[in-house]
Amino acid sequence: MTWPLHVSIPVFASGALLILWSGSRLPIHGEGVAARAGIGATTLGLFILAVITSLPELAVTFAAMLGVGAPELAFANVLGSNNFNVAVLALLPAGVAGLPILARVDRARYARTCRLLIVLSLIAGIGAWLGRLMPPGLSAVVFSLLIVGLFLWDLAGGRRGPAPPAPDVPGPSDPHVVAKFVLHAAIVVGAGVLVALSGKQIAEREFTAGARVIVLGQTFVGTILVAVATSLPEVTVAVSAVRRAGAADVAVGTLLGSNSFNLMIFAIGAPFLMFRGHNSGWSELSSASMINVATAVVLTLVVLAGMRATALDARRRAARAATAVLIPIYLLGLFFVHRVGGG
Repeated sequence: MTWPLHVSIPVFASGALLILWSGSRLPIHGEGVAARAGIGATTLGLFILAVITSLPELAVTFAAMLGVGAPELAFANVLGSNNFNVAVLALLPAGVAGLPILARVDRARYARTCRLLIVLSLIAGIGAWLGRLMPPGLSAVVFSLLIVGLFLWDLAGGRRGPAPPAPDVPGPSDPHVVAKFVLHAAIVVGAGVLVALSGKQIAEREFTAGARVIVLGQTFVGTILVAVATSLPEVTVAVSAVRRAGAADVAVGTLLGSNSFNLMIFAIGAPFLMFRGHNSGWSELSSASMINVATAVVLTLVVLAGMRATALDARRRAARAATAVLIPIYLLGLFFVHRVGGG
């Protein structure tokens, strides 16, 4: 099925707007559902917020991989969303006492999260590199099992987060909170299918710039257009957490926690691509994917370095230096993705 450009672009824009509208409401209603279920504050922290805000990535990734057979678009969406989430840390308000955001979080907790993200990203990069050279079934088992196993091991290790900021939670008094959550989750899933379908069409379309013919490619479209659209819920929660409650831990935890969950999403979906008559998702990734992986590793290392100092003054200097280079590194990664993955 091929759509003309005047159809693909409006469909993509409509899907992205629906993800923004419903995705930004999912965390609010998700917290309300958790409150009605009697889930405690510690359980309601990083993991639940990360999972809820990653629903757009989940919808788009599975739609791209299983719906339209575009694992490159799915992988670029996951890594592109992760890189965008980390870059957003540089844009968050300083918050309480004017301290940089990285100087106000629990160093031990997020150092562990950063190390996990680096390992998961490296495994994903090795999978993208070696997956084309290995039998599809073997790559699906090795790389997917490693990522899912490490994610679950980290979760079992007791990674916890603080409660989300109270002003955003509708609470158990809202009798329709469950219905609202289900409605917005369904909208996000439907919009994710639209974004995946139209994004694949835009990625494969030829554009003429003077005498030059340009094909954007799935990696470029997934890294920028699709990734930014699906990352908006995480950004909304992070900004709200800092501005309304000065909750740096919630903001950083939501962004970094979502990143590890996003990688697990691709790892789970990659083997199922074989049921559509394709190779494993690991077998159909291009060399441009390695740019996103390298950017993810460097960005996470910068965040880790920004939290390593112990003395307050040193932490302040390290955090400011780290946040100052996040956006330049992110933009440099986008440039190379365009050069390698674009036409």
